[in-house]
Amino acid sequence: MNRVMLVTTAARVGYGARGVLYLIIGGLAVLAALDLGGDLVGTRGALRVLFAQPAGYLLIGAVAGGFACLAVWRLIQAWADPSGYGRDLKGLSIRAVLGASALVHGAIAVSAVRLMLGWEIAALAHPGSAFAAWFASILSAPLGPWIAGATGVAVVGAGVIKIVKAWRAEFDDHLECGDWIRHWAIPISRFGLTARGVVFVLIGASICLAAYQLKANRANGLAGVLQWLEQTPYGWILLAAVALGLAAFGVFGLIEAMYRRIGAQDID
Repeated sequence: MNRVMLVTTAARVGYGARGVLYLIIGGLAVLAALDLGGDLVGTRGALRVLFAQPAGYLLIGAVAGGFACLAVWRLIQAWADPSGYGRDLKGLSIRAVLGASALVHGAIAVSAVRLMLGWEIAALAHPGSAFAAWFASILSAPLGPWIAGATGVAVVGAGVIKIVKAWRAEFDDHLECGDWIRHWAIPISRFGLTARGVVFVLIGASICLAAYQLKANRANGLAGVLQWLEQTPYGWILLAAVALGLAAFGVFGLIEAMYRRIGAQDID
C-alpha cells in the first residue's frame, strides 16, 4: 500500500469512527429526551456504552484505532497542509485548530485504550466529575482563571465559526459525490454541523462562567450541556433538537468517510 492510499484509508477510517460515536451520543440523547430509556453521555460515556456490548473489546478497539487514525490525519493536515491553507494568518490559524483537533481525537483514542485495560472505569462512571476535576486543575494553576476564560472564549468562537461554515455549506467543496447524494447529504450535514456548533458555544459559555465565578463545577462538557438542556423549560424539545443534530453530525462523519476528498497526494 503506497503512502497516498495509506493516508487516505486512515483518514476515512477516522471520519467513520467519529461518525459512529456521535450517532451513539445523539441516538441515546434522543431516547432520553423522549423518555425511552436513553442516557445523556459525552464521548467517554459513549465509549462505555460500546464497551458494555457483547463484542465490547472489539468495538472499543476499532474506535480507538479509528480515532488514532483521525488524530494522525489532523496532524498531517496541520503540518503538511494538503488542503493548501497556506502560511498567512488565516491559514496558520486553521492549521493550529487542526493541530488542537489532533490532540482531542488522540485523547479519545487514549481513553478507549485505557477503558480496554480497565484503567478508566471510575472516570467513565462519573464523566461530569472527571471534567470538573480537570477544569479545577486549570483554575488552580498560575493565571489559571485567565487561561480558563481564554479557553472558553476560544471554544465559543470555534462554535460560532462552525455554525457559519455549516450554513455556508463550505463542506460541500470537499465532497466527491453525485448530485443525488448531495440532495440529502447537504441538509443533513448542515443540521449536524450547526448542532455541534451550538454545543461548542454552550460548552465555551459554561467554561467562561466557571472561570469568572472560580467554580469548576460550573464548567460543562458535552454530557453536562445535554443534561443542562434537559433541565430547562421545555427541555425535552431543546434536548431532542440538539440530540437529532448530533446524530446528524454522526451521519456527516459517515458521509465524509465515504465521499470526502482527502487530497493525500497533495501532501508537501
